[in-house]
Amino acid sequence: MNIKALTLLVLLTLLTGACASESVFQLDVGTCFDDQGFDAKEVTSVPLVDCEEPHDNEVYFLFNVTNTVFPGGDSLSETAADGCFNEFESFVGLEYSQSILDFSWFAPTAESWEEGDREVICFVYDLDLKKLTGTMARSAA
Repeated sequence: MNIKALTLLVLLTLLTGACASESVFQLDVGTCFDDQGFDAKEVTSVPLVDCEEPHDNEVYFLFNVTNTVFPGGDSLSETAADGCFNEFESFVGLEYSQSILDFSWFAPTAESWEEGDREVICFVYDLDLKKLTGTMARSAA
């Protein structure tokens, strides 16, 4: 293989890795991703980004809802908001009210609940929607 072909292969590999998507069912704490490329109403995958590169969001907490039946959208949103809020300071290292970060979450839908999904995925982002660079863990941002 000549050097041009090898360079092209490496470049394509890097570009493909930079644009990789991950199923929301596979996300873990410390995963960074962008907002682009998914429908906010029902998210099944997100575009992954290396946390050292500019990104929109970082997963900081995961927890399972303990209800035996689907609690409904409003109740599930309240549970998610409470759970994410309660872990915000321990991840960021600063009280929510003093931080430049905000949080949101992915929660089960009625359909995914029927398939056994109970996980809430909490993630942080910049209040001004600026890109984050590096992990926000213990950043006091």
